[in-house]
Amino acid sequence: MYSPAAERLLMQAGVKVGEPVIIERGGQSFEGLLMPRPDIGDEGCLVLKLKSGYNIGVSIEGAKISKAAGKAEDFLSAVPIDAKVYLPSKSASASDKTRPPIYLLSTGGTIASKVDYATGAVSPQLDANELLASIPALSSLAPLKTRSVLSLLSEDLLPSHWALFAQGVADAFKDGAAGIVIAHGTDTMGYTAAALAYSLQDLPGPVVLTGAQRSPDRGSSDAADNLFASCLAARAPWAGVAICMHAGADDSISHLHWGTRVRKYHSSARGAFRSIGLPPIGRADVRSGQVSITDSDVPKSDSARHLILKNKFSENAHMAWIYPGLTPKTVEKWADYDGVLIAGTGLGHAPVWSSEPSSKHSILPTLRQLHSSGVLLAMASQTFGGRVNMDVYSPGRLLQEAGVIGQECDWLAETAYVKMCWALGQEKDSKKAAKLMLAPRARDILPRSPIEDALPSMQDRLE
Repeated sequence: MYSPAAERLLMQAGVKVGEPVIIERGGQSFEGLLMPRPDIGDEGCLVLKLKSGYNIGVSIEGAKISKAAGKAEDFLSAVPIDAKVYLPSKSASASDKTRPPIYLLSTGGTIASKVDYATGAVSPQLDANELLASIPALSSLAPLKTRSVLSLLSEDLLPSHWALFAQGVADAFKDGAAGIVIAHGTDTMGYTAAALAYSLQDLPGPVVLTGAQRSPDRGSSDAADNLFASCLAARAPWAGVAICMHAGADDSISHLHWGTRVRKYHSSARGAFRSIGLPPIGRADVRSGQVSITDSDVPKSDSARHLILKNKFSENAHMAWIYPGLTPKTVEKWADYDGVLIAGTGLGHAPVWSSEPSSKHSILPTLRQLHSSGVLLAMASQTFGGRVNMDVYSPGRLLQEAGVIGQECDWLAETAYVKMCWALGQEKDSKKAAKLMLAPRARDILPRSPIEDALPSMQDRLE
């Protein structure tokens, strides 16, 4: 709520939240949509969304307020969602229409979000058709087909949703798709990419996940560039699951990351995603329209290849972060799960108190009980790079004796967790599920990643 004085001025002008307004103050005139006051905002400062997509605050002191002409939709349509059109926007030619289509699947997230002018919150509101319509340059890549799978922020997703996405991809390829683009929230995109890499086997073409760090109704949005680059990548002759996002601050270049070797390493930067343990698959340049696949291990696309769908996931797996102060009492609760992915310290360690085996603080006896009862236990490292090596120190050897698998696995903790959900979805028996987990698939377990490939270099961050 605005201050009583501000509310009176708005009432006199006949302006409500979500309607166009003109505020004249100090010889300046500001026109925009009236937004709700943020909870921490100044009660006497009106918040406007300008046609540029940015918000400003204008004090009511000495201000004259009047209702602006037009509708809210007129202002929203003026936001430069597709301000950078690098390729000619044209209608699909007759030859274009004979090509296999690209499918755009929308699942929610920031890329499909906009401001709700009733609440002031940003939430998923755009379906696949609206996303497509918001970026006219995509017509140059026609034919395109769309489907809205669901509309959720990615932190709300469940393993059952991964199964739904995999089914959607399988259906699209069955319908003749050349490639798939999935618009997804960035926070857990890496988890979904790994889930699709496991559940979609022998892919005939590319599956590209993309998102945005800024919602499409903001002038600074990266949604159009990421979506355009992803559609370019989905047209390229390769097969597999990858994430396509900004390579850095340069809007023209996006990197393609293996779905099992990628992590969101920054909370808000445009180039927030990095390949871990190996270089990106390739890159997409939205200015030239060129896609370069630089990893020689990436298979070529083949429309005759028969996709194998294995999209069952357990929803009874747990990911446990090792930290100072972890107690046996906490570990006892892991008995409620069919499997636990342990994100251990360093080479794959946990508080087993190897120097004092009888210590009441050791979680080793509890881990042994869990393993004996059939709970699948696997180890990954909390670090960004490097493999698990539980042979170096005595705590690691004790963990292996207790039944913890993962020795010599160079895998990401979140990828290993997704693989556990998938393995337990395929096999209820923990020993059989363990074999599935330890079998390398889609580059998820590397023999040994070079130190220089474990993290992006400083130069890479600046590009």
